[in-house]
Amino acid sequence: MPIHHYAPALLPCKLCGEGFDHHQAATDPALTTCPTCGQTVTRIGIQTSHTPKLLHPLSVSEAKNLGFTVFKKTSAGEFERQ
Repeated sequence: MPIHHYAPALLPCKLCGEGFDHHQAATDPALTTCPTCGQTVTRIGIQTSHTPKLLHPLSVSEAKNLGFTVFKKTSAGEFERQ
């Protein structure tokens, strides 16, 4: 479900500040009033989040070559750097 950002008509609002985020389906109509203060609002845009997909799991050596710190769990339940 996308996150829509709404801004109040009169900035800054004492309750909403510069605006608020609202989760709603893309097929739902845009909000016309703020649910907190009742002021007229306009939709600014949709915030999307992008997560990279790994084509394959990284091996320990590949992770080290890419600059990641690799840890190994010991039998005592603690982690130590490899």
